[in-house]
Amino acid sequence: MVIRKEKLDFLRLEDIDSASNGIVIMPIAEYLHAKGNQNTLHARSFYSLLLIKTGNLMMVADKRMYAMGKHDIVSISSNCVCSFQHNIPVEGSVILFTETFFMQRYNTEAVPYFNFLKSNCMNGFVLTADEINRCMHLMELMQAEYNTTKLGAREVLRNYLNILLQMLGRNMTKQYGSVQLDEKEERIVAFETLVNEHYKQNRFPSYYAERLNISVNYLNRICREKRAISCGALIRDRISLEAERLLYHTFKTVKEIAFELGFENVPYFITFFKAKRGMSPEEFRKKQ
Repeated sequence: MVIRKEKLDFLRLEDIDSASNGIVIMPIAEYLHAKGNQNTLHARSFYSLLLIKTGNLMMVADKRMYAMGKHDIVSISSNCVCSFQHNIPVEGSVILFTETFFMQRYNTEAVPYFNFLKSNCMNGFVLTADEINRCMHLMELMQAEYNTTKLGAREVLRNYLNILLQMLGRNMTKQYGSVQLDEKEERIVAFETLVNEHYKQNRFPSYYAERLNISVNYLNRICREKRAISCGALIRDRISLEAERLLYHTFKTVKEIAFELGFENVPYFITFFKAKRGMSPEEFRKKQ
């Protein structure tokens, strides 16, 4: 069932906890009933790690529905539109944090363990019973540290978070192989970050190449090498993803969506969307 709204809500950590300073840790049941989060589709400005101890949880993320059960661990990137539904009590923990909080101390040595969160909107982890127990114990330690007022608690939390992400990132490496962290990969990550911030206003590679202080040809070459697509295609994919989200989740007209995404006229937007998805925006919406 598609639930549509007038517009997509934007959820910040401050909406979950007004005292947030880059990280929030709480029982998952409390998170599900937080202000503005009840069965509500929303874009997010933070990353999430959810661990289910008991019960079941349904999640809709970018048109797909996922069922989470006992001992499931899922990560959700900030670039994801999602909502949660549950019919029975759910126990577990949720860790919400911003990229700024995590990267305040760490530089390149921690990036590989953080990038798996950025590379996919969602990641599920197939862990052994021992790995699950260690993750649960680490989350309990983080919850206790989060509730304390002792000096240096944020630094301890950041260290715990780094350990947890390394444990999960190591699991991703086993499943999909490692991503070599080099200058090219760092450039691509910076490019993808800029695209997420500016794709509505700037859809030409020259803008991003100039921001990164490199040539368009070099940007295109490393995109093909690291992501197997051109830099222009990566930008268009991001625009297309947002168009799909707005068509799927909101009541906005095609005209409103076209102008919101920076298209000068509706026919141009329709042509763009049809080239990417093989159908018009209205046809896409009817099929959902």
